[in-house]
Amino acid sequence: MSSLEAVYDMTWAEFQIRLFAYKRQDLYEWQKLREVMWTTYIAPHQDPKKMVKTKESFLPLGNEKRVVGVTDEARATFLQEFKKYQEKIRA
Repeated sequence: MSSLEAVYDMTWAEFQIRLFAYKRQDLYEWQKLREVMWTTYIAPHQDPKKMVKTKESFLPLGNEKRVVGVTDEARATFLQEFKKYQEKIRA
């Protein structure tokens, strides 16, 4: 846009379309930047056990979310111990 007056003259629908396009272009720029950053991250041949495994977990963008949780084995162990605790309290 060349001026703020042009923005004020837009309809709401036109503004929404331009906003959608801007967000899409911004996400594309971040994806390109993430690709360069990822290449730089894996290039020094660091210890692979300490490095993240995917680009998405290295730098999440947009709707990509980091999933942090416990394993099924840890959850099962916790639930077993919790049941033992509850039985001990009731007795």
